[in-house]
Amino acid sequence: MYPRYYALRRVNPYRGVIQVVDVGEATAQSRDGVTWHLRADDGQGLIRPVGVWQAESGMALGRPDVAPDLIAALETHPALPFPIFDTWELWLLDKESGLPLALLETARSGEPQGVSREPQWYPFVESYTGFQSPSLAQRDALAGSSQSHRDILARMVNNTARPFPMTQWFRRGQSGVGEGAGGARIPHEWRERQLPPEAFPTLLVRENWNSRLEQSVIGDYHAWLAPLLLLWPRLTTETRDRLEVLACQRPGWLARIYRLLPRVVDPARLNAALVMARLEQAQGLTEDNWIEN
Repeated sequence: MYPRYYALRRVNPYRGVIQVVDVGEATAQSRDGVTWHLRADDGQGLIRPVGVWQAESGMALGRPDVAPDLIAALETHPALPFPIFDTWELWLLDKESGLPLALLETARSGEPQGVSREPQWYPFVESYTGFQSPSLAQRDALAGSSQSHRDILARMVNNTARPFPMTQWFRRGQSGVGEGAGGARIPHEWRERQLPPEAFPTLLVRENWNSRLEQSVIGDYHAWLAPLLLLWPRLTTETRDRLEVLACQRPGWLARIYRLLPRVVDPARLNAALVMARLEQAQGLTEDNWIEN
């Protein structure tokens, strides 16, 4: 078969966009466009890791003769980033409005079937406790609280869908219109509803909230993930510019994924952040690597 080149978002929790090279019997995946992890049939019908390929030097781990079709596809791959193929999106719904609240899952093709577990939105992997919301920190200082900001954020979003959370799959085209399908606990008449682009959050979670504090916390969350959110192709220039400013405050993360950016609003700003990342690395200052999990 001809090689297929595509990208998939890693959501719930969101950990960026994976680039994929697929030749049928073997695949390669990369989080940064440089290091590619290879998987292939082990001869016994099981797909296993078989090596690591580096864009600048070739095979770093594994036999050089492993999966020759995949290696050839890697050596001739088109420009990065590849198009995102996960056009189906599963959204946690607001219990009051029934509109999309937070992104739970994505899928490539064909109408997905149901949900594998009780709907719950996760902002970060369980082992990551580094998230700090400036808005919550200010409140903590006044109230003497020391609760995990990650857990407060998760409760805030999930409680907006409880006690009986509803979810729904939507197929999203380039226009952003969502064609409704199945889900969990939704009224039957919603299964074929069509929602306009503005009904969906621009990023991972709805940004408009009744409480100023809640809205600020969501803003802090998206700011924390700004480098990874820049990997999304369907962002307005205004949103991308806002995220670029925020992403430059996390130069280490930005340096990892800048090769996969579909568009840059201000190249000079990006280059300055990359220089800062190299200086931080030279001083032994590195960002945590929870997104590698």
